[in-house]
Amino acid sequence: MPGLMELLFLLAAWLIYPLGLSFLPPCAPVSLARKLHLAAAILATVSFFLPIGITAAALVVPWLGLNGLVALGGLLHLKTVFKEGLPRLLMLAAMFFPVVGGIHLVATRYGYPLAGFPEPIILLTAIHFHYTGFAAPILASLAGRSKLALLGGLGLVGGTPVIAAGFLFSPILKIVGVGILCVSVIVLSIGQLIVAPSLPGRARALLTLSSLSVIAGMVLAGIYEHGFYTGRTWIAIPTMAWSHGILNGVGFSLAGLLAWRRL
Repeated sequence: MPGLMELLFLLAAWLIYPLGLSFLPPCAPVSLARKLHLAAAILATVSFFLPIGITAAALVVPWLGLNGLVALGGLLHLKTVFKEGLPRLLMLAAMFFPVVGGIHLVATRYGYPLAGFPEPIILLTAIHFHYTGFAAPILASLAGRSKLALLGGLGLVGGTPVIAAGFLFSPILKIVGVGILCVSVIVLSIGQLIVAPSLPGRARALLTLSSLSVIAGMVLAGIYEHGFYTGRTWIAIPTMAWSHGILNGVGFSLAGLLAWRRL
């Protein structure tokens, strides 16, 4: 049976991803991805009820293909993105990041230690690139009337590959990347709080909830990383899944996207 971390990914597959797709710039690959989403989500869900192995991995390959279609749509928009401003650039970044999550999803269902990393790191990476890598840049783009939101969006887009490089090459680089990401997401949340009063009732409440949730989630992330590198382990990974994961997934990503969807 799926545990909490698997359920967090499925939340992204069933709610976060389709909501995010609705905001992406139109093109044929994105339109096709919208049509194929339901089938890919069903297969990914079935995969989590099977033992780790080749069958479970095969069932999530269509999800990776879905990510690839969205990334292809991003490539088609590369020519015009720099003429259309920073909000569109952030939207474009969101179209590329989920491919990394899809690759890690296939690896985690096959049981392959990608780049030598054990579980739950592989699964957590798949989750991360469907929330912070996908939903967060979209939210930054949608709140683009706030310069703080755009600045936060740029920081999280830049901080994500720094964290990946840190995992591969240097613990210090990872600390720097986590710091950039935490600060950037908090800056984005403040930008959302600036924009929220201009929205109608429920959308305003949802965007405010999104902002406050992620501030709490990023504080927990900072505490976890500090404890990890000092050897104190103040917050264990299962606790982070219940706290940071739910705050970031349900509070920040889902509530934020629903706020803009209401408009």
